[in-house]
Amino acid sequence: MINTRKKQQEFFELSKIRRRFVLLILLSLFFALFSRAIYVQGIKKDFYQKEAKDRSDRTIKLHAYRGKIIDRNNNVFAVSTPIEEITVNPSILVITAKQKNKLAGLLSLSRGELERRLQKKKEFVYLNRQLSPKKAAQVMALNIPGISSKKKYKRFYPAKEISAHLVGFTGIDGDGLEGIEYFSNKLLAGEPGKTRILKDISGRIVDKIQDVKIPRDGQDIQLSIDKRLQYTAYRALEKAVEKHAAISGSAILLDAKSGEILAMTNYPSYNPNTKLKSKDFLRNRVITDIFEPGSTIKPISVSAALESKSIMPHSIIDTTARYYKVGRHIVRDTHDHGKISVAEVIQKSSNIGAIIIGDKVESKYLWNTLNNFGLGKKTKVSFPGEVTGTLKHYKNWRKTDHESATFGYGMSTTLIQLAHSYTVFANEGKIKKVSLLKTEGPSIGRRVISIKTSNQMLKMLESVVKDGTAEHARVNGYRVAGKTGTSKKLGPDGKYEDTYIGSFVGIAPVSMPKFVIAVMIDAPSEGSYYGGNVAGPVFSTLMAEALKIYSIPQDGFLEIDKQKRETKPDSII
Repeated sequence: MINTRKKQQEFFELSKIRRRFVLLILLSLFFALFSRAIYVQGIKKDFYQKEAKDRSDRTIKLHAYRGKIIDRNNNVFAVSTPIEEITVNPSILVITAKQKNKLAGLLSLSRGELERRLQKKKEFVYLNRQLSPKKAAQVMALNIPGISSKKKYKRFYPAKEISAHLVGFTGIDGDGLEGIEYFSNKLLAGEPGKTRILKDISGRIVDKIQDVKIPRDGQDIQLSIDKRLQYTAYRALEKAVEKHAAISGSAILLDAKSGEILAMTNYPSYNPNTKLKSKDFLRNRVITDIFEPGSTIKPISVSAALESKSIMPHSIIDTTARYYKVGRHIVRDTHDHGKISVAEVIQKSSNIGAIIIGDKVESKYLWNTLNNFGLGKKTKVSFPGEVTGTLKHYKNWRKTDHESATFGYGMSTTLIQLAHSYTVFANEGKIKKVSLLKTEGPSIGRRVISIKTSNQMLKMLESVVKDGTAEHARVNGYRVAGKTGTSKKLGPDGKYEDTYIGSFVGIAPVSMPKFVIAVMIDAPSEGSYYGGNVAGPVFSTLMAEALKIYSIPQDGFLEIDKQKRETKPDSII
């Protein structure tokens, strides 16, 4: 028995070497743990605290409400509506097959597309960036770990195509990309806020720690545009472009006294509420596209001759020559007008007459007049992408440049510049600054020509509509003044093509000018291509509506009165 117990003690008792070895291992483990604790709590303390904070305590962006874009009468062009942004962290996602089916339906995704997004090896994946609050609430009610939502705003454009080129649109992140949305983005956007939240391991918000910064909502932008006239202009352009199978059409309507833009539109257009498929029609062509204005410049070159006293309104101009050679080009009139007055040169739109009159004016004086009318420089309207057009300096003019300028060739302009220049004739010789924002009352103008010359030109321009090339621009019950333009288009190679731009710029009512309208139809291919025929009816429709809406008193004869006068028998004496 004694021997057995001894043997057992010897069996369980560790030798001195073994005891030391075990002790060394325990001390090593203790030292390792102690060293790790020092490393974590001391050396890497800030790093691990930051990591823990980043995973649970986060600062999120609070989106500000984007300001509205409204017309002069407070009708909405652009407004923000609340939406929810649904995201997922696939690394912590826990979801059943049944939940996947419901989730795909709520997010308007196919099961395959949802599977593809859920399998991405990222901590942050978008599932839907523009979900309605109602559907977002249904998604969050599924209680799927790893899926979260965030409130944002989506832009909505009630006027759709009517104001697309004017208002523009925003991107998916809410920043303006085109039009007023882009130009006034800082004012509209306001300032975003931020707040700190606590999330659990599933990515769900557990608690809101504190408000760090409250968002500041954006400002509303009130435009000078009248939505009613914007609609009328768009529909009139649509009709003209479709009727004449043109590439496009553009129109702008100005308040002649204040310089405010009451309508500015283009056709074709696009719907900013839907996904854009083409960039062909994103430009606001009233402001960004240039063209040679043609005969619409003749009133300006004739004004230069009248101001310099080179001619008088009743001076006789001999246009009996069948043609006039300008450099390598032969300039002709559509008809043989013979000997006509200066007023008839404008009324009948004689190219030869304009050249003869222009030759009586020094190049410096003619260039200064064109420049003072605003040609070859920006109007500085509050809109992105405006171009200057081209007006070569008189010091670089050859004789052909001088002659071409008299009838609107050898230069280029935008439609807004053209409308702007005609505010001179509507304001007794003063040009008004144009504005896309609503203003109060008349603006101060800058004198360009004398009151006498302006009134003489306005009378000549009235004869164009009354008895000249613009009968389609007449407005029943009102006296209208204006000028037609028909110019050949320049091709990419700098040579003239067999396509035209038809334009018309007009003023009404003549007795007390209130509105200026400029219309341009690009490359009409069916029916007529003359400015009076293709652009005149658009002017007439838009001007008639503007005069009616703003209750402008009539100053002309009604068509029914004219018919009565023409059919009335001679009086018996």
